[in-house]
Amino acid sequence: MPMRRSLRTPLLALFLVVTGACRAPGGSSGALPAPDAYRGALVSSLQVEPGGDSVAFVLQVTNPTEAPVRLHFPTGQSFDFTVSDGRTELWRWSSDRSFTEALWTVTVAAGETRTSSASWRPAPALRGRRLSAVGRLTSTDHPVVRTAEFALP
Repeated sequence: MPMRRSLRTPLLALFLVVTGACRAPGGSSGALPAPDAYRGALVSSLQVEPGGDSVAFVLQVTNPTEAPVRLHFPTGQSFDFTVSDGRTELWRWSSDRSFTEALWTVTVAAGETRTSSASWRPAPALRGRRLSAVGRLTSTDHPVVRTAEFALP
């Protein structure tokens, strides 16, 4: 049975969109990619700066893509820092904090960098020791874990 003329045009348009044959000028598709297309697209860094009597931690997360990336969080906590000596955890930024139990989302725009920071005052007995810091973005869909070694002055 021949296809009715009224159905042919919408079906052809749907086929072109689904197969990607319909492109915007410049060769790019007019439709936005699915959010999962950017999974793992974030670029991150962890800076550890030991000072006189404290250590500063800075975790940066950058969206290098040309589209926004959404980060989902299961609680009010968006990051964490820990310090260990290789065997024992010596400090955790979140250990004496409480966080709301609420789902929330942050959109990181194209080219945007988000920064989380904290500081720690180590015990004098730890001076001169080599330690390891871990910075975490606690997003459920774009988790980030960065590690850095450092020495206390």
